[in-house]
Amino acid sequence: MINHNEYSFKKHLHNYSIWTAARAVQRSFTSTKKIKNAIDGSTLQQFADDDKIITESEFEQFHRLCANSIINLLTEDDVSNATYGRAAKIIAIYLKTSVIIPNKGQCQRSTIIHPPIDGILLTALAADLGRTNIKFMPWTQLTETDYWSLVSQIKAIPRSFDWRLEKYWTPET
Repeated sequence: MINHNEYSFKKHLHNYSIWTAARAVQRSFTSTKKIKNAIDGSTLQQFADDDKIITESEFEQFHRLCANSIINLLTEDDVSNATYGRAAKIIAIYLKTSVIIPNKGQCQRSTIIHPPIDGILLTALAADLGRTNIKFMPWTQLTETDYWSLVSQIKAIPRSFDWRLEKYWTPET
């Protein structure tokens, strides 16, 4: 039986953030349980719960450490196709759900947390900006080097590299 007195909004938000992250990467990948275990074994929830002001460079350092931790935890759990691209999307969706949306995109961290990079975003961004080189990048196969190269390419475009970039993403696509 569930003791409702022990179920906090913080726990609720964490559970929902795990679910949204898992659903965003799950297709032909792995189970929600294995993604949950990887998230819980990483510092992702701790980062989301901390409201300390950080720099873009500090976020990038956190991102690298967290993504590699998620990849290692998934690999230890017998997930053979854990890539940096998938880990990056888990991080992005988890933080979008647990930090950006509750703060209505107004907190300092909302300006440095990466948007979820996937085929929908890359195709629309490439079409609008005439950058066909990013259209065909398979986000699920991105290595750490590929991911950061792609981030650099997108940042070179005069657009914000945060949740506002998702104007190029639509749920019906």
